[in-house]
Amino acid sequence: MYAVQAEGLGKSYRIYARPARRVLEALTLGRIRGHREVWALRGIDLALSRGMVLGVCGANGAGKTTLLRILSGTTAPSEGRYRTRGRVASLLELGTGFQPEMSGRANLLHSGVLLGHSRREMERRMPEIIEFSELGVAIDAPLRTYSSGMGMRLGFSVAVALEPEILILDEIFAVGDVAFQRKCAERIERFRRQNRTILFCSHSVFDLRKLCDEAIWLRDGKVAARGETVAVTGEYLTSARAAEDAPRSRAASAEGPRVEGVTVRRTGSDQPAREIHTGDSIEIIVRWSSPSVQELSLGIGLVREDRTLCLGVASHDDGVSIAGRAGRVTLQLPSLSLLSGRYHVVVWLMDARGVHRHEEHVADDCLVVRASTRHVGVYAPEHAWTAASDPAGPAGGPA
Repeated sequence: MYAVQAEGLGKSYRIYARPARRVLEALTLGRIRGHREVWALRGIDLALSRGMVLGVCGANGAGKTTLLRILSGTTAPSEGRYRTRGRVASLLELGTGFQPEMSGRANLLHSGVLLGHSRREMERRMPEIIEFSELGVAIDAPLRTYSSGMGMRLGFSVAVALEPEILILDEIFAVGDVAFQRKCAERIERFRRQNRTILFCSHSVFDLRKLCDEAIWLRDGKVAARGETVAVTGEYLTSARAAEDAPRSRAASAEGPRVEGVTVRRTGSDQPAREIHTGDSIEIIVRWSSPSVQELSLGIGLVREDRTLCLGVASHDDGVSIAGRAGRVTLQLPSLSLLSGRYHVVVWLMDARGVHRHEEHVADDCLVVRASTRHVGVYAPEHAWTAASDPAGPAGGPA
């Protein structure tokens, strides 16, 4: 028995150039077509077993949120069918279903009743939900006075406190402070141990790889890749659309630690290097800033354009501490043995333990590596050959 199943799922929207075209189509009972049809999602097949965590990645407009809206029951598909088994809770957009003039407490009660819980049960569990949200006295203030981070706290708290069998989340780590985001990640991990099913949508490869068993990559409303999370997110990360979306995801973390710039240069040179040769020594310099003093860690990866992750290191794994309000980190790569190819330089700015990702940044320029050797593969290892003839020949036994 699957917790979530979908067959041939699709969603289309009618786009009218002018309101008059809609009226004309209605008056002629559709004989005069006044719209063009746009498919936001098409041909989606899913089968999620209980306890599975599925990640959904893709560029803006790829159909991720549309898919989650259908599976959560907030919008109907135009074609195909789906089925969920068990209580579903979703957090697709901050404030969805909340009333701005009502207090946080009243919104919690209202949301719980809409999710199928009795008023008595919600009142009984209210202290637990409020404690998890950490909103304090603000719980009795009107929702319109909340910041986006406070709204996220409220929505996530009610979604997870009611112990759903299926939890659907869309960019839950996009806002909020580090401590609360870590609490959300820990609660999701607890859900995994309790064999609950989770659908998690995010632009963040780091979050997807940390939380998800499998992933799908949506592109233009269709599945571009599916399977093991690292492989699928590797394909998404190196796609042109993912690189286009990197500056937008950066803006979402403007209030937290952020990557200010990435430079690649040959060792001993002050000039940026966009093209090197196999065996050259290079340095990758990352400039960062933080509004407050805190411990951070940094991850750096090189991803070849054929979607092969060729290098990935993190400062916290090597015992290197990063702290302050601003600074720069230099990764030294002596005698880089990568073979010919174009490589995306990817930077992850994280908390000290590497649990929470503040930002994922793809450098503007690719690193081009050229090799004079005829070797094939990803890298050229140091190697040596030894050859000797056997005077006795094959019949002489072992050498």
